[in-house]
Amino acid sequence: MSRAVAASVLFAISACSPQAEAPDKADVTRPGNPFFGSWKTETAQVAPWWDGAGASPEMDPDFQSTPIVFAAGKSSGPKLVTCDAPVYAVSLVTPEGLFEGNLPHPAIDASRLGFSAGEIQSLNLSCTEDKKDVSLDFAMASDDTILLGLDSMIYTLKRQPS
Repeated sequence: MSRAVAASVLFAISACSPQAEAPDKADVTRPGNPFFGSWKTETAQVAPWWDGAGASPEMDPDFQSTPIVFAAGKSSGPKLVTCDAPVYAVSLVTPEGLFEGNLPHPAIDASRLGFSAGEIQSLNLSCTEDKKDVSLDFAMASDDTILLGLDSMIYTLKRQPS
């Protein structure tokens, strides 16, 4: 089991544990979270679940030019992601659970997107401030690559040096 997957299992288990609030226990809001840091969009592509109806989806320019930063107690980046009090949850999903279950051929599509077989770490960011009610899932393809499905697009983000 990779170090990142082992850490996420510990985060997920401790977040559900009654002892999760103890200061010495792993916590998804602590700096050790494998998703914490700065990420920049490298590519964007039309999602495999897009049905071809209507205008072709386009990349949101904010996601192209603005890095996303996940930190304990704050997230920043495009307006949709920026939050002064985000709620983070790290979980493990299978290809069938990626992008809210929207992949038409989960194993094949996940592999084409760069995910290895088995369980995949996912970070859910929720924010309900400033008239915002947002819930976004970022799936980790590798220690330095996460993907976000949004508005029939899949954004591939790369970790930026700290």
